[in-house]
Amino acid sequence: MNTDVTKFDNKIYQIDVHMEDKPQRMSCYYIDTSDPILIEVGPSNSFPYLISALESLGIQDIKRTAITHLHLDHVGGIGHLNEKYKENFVYVHELGLKHLPNPERLWRAVSDVYTEEWLQKNWGEIKPVPLNKIKSLNDGADIKLETNRNLKALYSPGHAKHHYTFYDEYSGTLFMGDTLGLIYPHGDFVQPNLPPPDFNKDILFQTLDSFENLEINKLAIAHFGIHENPYELINDAKENIESWLLFISNVENLSNDEASNELVNWLRRNYESLGIDSETINNYIGNGNFEMQVIGIRNYLKKVD
Repeated sequence: MNTDVTKFDNKIYQIDVHMEDKPQRMSCYYIDTSDPILIEVGPSNSFPYLISALESLGIQDIKRTAITHLHLDHVGGIGHLNEKYKENFVYVHELGLKHLPNPERLWRAVSDVYTEEWLQKNWGEIKPVPLNKIKSLNDGADIKLETNRNLKALYSPGHAKHHYTFYDEYSGTLFMGDTLGLIYPHGDFVQPNLPPPDFNKDILFQTLDSFENLEINKLAIAHFGIHENPYELINDAKENIESWLLFISNVENLSNDEASNELVNWLRRNYESLGIDSETINNYIGNGNFEMQVIGIRNYLKKVD
């Protein structure tokens, strides 16, 4: 089993859980303080990679986990984690109190987008979490890491209404989940991630604007990794979201499938014009569900018409 772990300053570890059995697709993070915490668990099928990585660090127990939001590629493995580590509890948006003990509705919602066959093969089925093992988050709440060091929970909708970002002021690290978008793998640009039903540009930009007021040294995102040019990447994300919305608004007569094909062709041309190498371009294109992006954007555009 691959144990792909990268150690950063301030006791922060990045764990590649090889989502869909691919490297550099999903990052989880472990902060090894006196009150340690795991941020994100990844989907169910990535659970063996996560456990192998933790054990390679000598970690035999996880008592606290924080999940940015309830999409299955982030929270899918939490039932497995709670089954293995009996004392573990999870911090999550209050909707987790409803959905994690009975995850069937989450499963159905995602299978409507990806198909159940795809979900079973690539992410795996989510197991329930007992209600008494779930702690709902409040905006601005502090999660103690050690003396004079807290992890602040920041409500950050726009990508999903159940999204939290975690800010470690001590290290200046912002654990962003999917709020920023996708970076595969080099960090030169951000590809938007704007799924239905919750994507809302106005709300998302308010969230990103609020982050720019923080003192940030590093962005730790789920897809993928830790990056040291935070304000440049936040600005890049905004510019690319605006470009995607404009493009989709100009192909309104096409079906979702046709529009997604046009979006892919347009993106490939743009990336090539920026001098991005073909391997990186194929990585971005291959790891995107572009029809889902089209649906998310069109849902938003209908709301603001």
